[in-house]
Amino acid sequence: MPAEPRNPADRGSTPAVHAGAQATAGARDLHADWLKAAAIVGVVSIHAGMPFQDLFRFGVPVFIGLWAYYLEKALARRPRETQGSYLLQRMVELGVAYIAWTLLYLEKFYDGRLDATPLHTVVGGWFGGYGWSGQYYFVILFQLTLLFPLLRRWVADAPTLPVIAAGVALNVAAGYWLFEHRLISAVGDRLFIYWIPYVAMGIALARGELGRKPGLALVGLLLLLAAPLESTLFTEHSAYLSLTVTLASLLLLASAVAADRVRSQPPGPIGRAVALVGRNTFAIYVANVGMLEVCKSTGFTAFAQAHAGAWGLGAVVAAALAGGLAIGRLLQALGLGVLVGKR
Repeated sequence: MPAEPRNPADRGSTPAVHAGAQATAGARDLHADWLKAAAIVGVVSIHAGMPFQDLFRFGVPVFIGLWAYYLEKALARRPRETQGSYLLQRMVELGVAYIAWTLLYLEKFYDGRLDATPLHTVVGGWFGGYGWSGQYYFVILFQLTLLFPLLRRWVADAPTLPVIAAGVALNVAAGYWLFEHRLISAVGDRLFIYWIPYVAMGIALARGELGRKPGLALVGLLLLLAAPLESTLFTEHSAYLSLTVTLASLLLLASAVAADRVRSQPPGPIGRAVALVGRNTFAIYVANVGMLEVCKSTGFTAFAQAHAGAWGLGAVVAAALAGGLAIGRLLQALGLGVLVGKR
C-alpha cells in the first residue's frame, strides 16, 4: 500500500491511495470511490465477525484491481525512464507503512512471546501475512509491485479476456484441488499468481480496453449472494479463490471503473459520506484491527451483540470505520501521512 502520490491524479493506487484529485465532488467520477467504500466495509465486516462472511470477500480482490488500475494510469503518464524509480518509491512507501503497523500490532498481540516462538513462525507467520488481519494484502502488493512491469507488458501482448479467464481457472483449480498439496497449501493465497486476474482487469480498464458496464453490478451481487452456498456445498481452501467470489469481484470492477472519469452531478449527503469513506480506505484498512480491539476491550462489542445480535456488529463496524477515518486525519496532521497512504 504505497503512500499517496504527489500528483493528485495518481491517487487510488492501493486500498487507501485514492482515486481523485483535490477537486470538487461534482468533477469526480464517484463510481470507484463508492466501490472502494463497499469493499472496505466488507473487509471490516469480516474482521468484526459478521455472519455470512463470504458475502464480503470481494473487498480485497477489488482493492487489487483498483491498485493495478491506478498504478497503470500513473505509469502511463510518466516517461519510461522514470517508471522504475516511481515503482521503487511506491515500494518504499508500502514498506514503511507495513513495518510500522506490523510492529504496532505485534507488540499488542504477541508481547512476550518472541523468545518462545520459532524463527520460521516469526518470519513466515508474524511478518509473512498472518501477523494481523489484513497483513497478507501487503505481502501480495510487494510481489505485484516488483512484477508490475512484466505484468503490464504481458497484458499488453496477450488478449485480455483469455488472460483473465485463465486466471479464474487457476484460482478455482487451486482452491479445490491444488491446495491439497502441502507446499502449495503452506504458501496459501499470499502468492501473487492468484491475483493476476484482478491485475489484468485493472490494467485493461485503465487502458480503455474494457469499458464500464454498470449492468454487470447486478450479476456480481447475485454471485456474491451465492458465495455462502458455494462455501457450504464445497470445501475450498481459500474463500478468495472460490468461483463466485472471483467472478463477482471481476464483474464489480468492470461495472464501476472506466478509463476516464465521467463528470456527474454532485452527490447528496449520503453519497458524499460514502465517497469520503472510499477516499480514505487505506487508513481504515490499517487501523480497523486496532479499532475493533478497542471496541472489544471496552465492552462495546459485547454490549452491541447482547442487545442487537448481528445488527449490533453493524454498529461495531461503523465505529471501526469512523475510528479509522479519525486516525487517518490525526496522522496526517502530525506529518505521518505515509502511514495511511498519504504524503
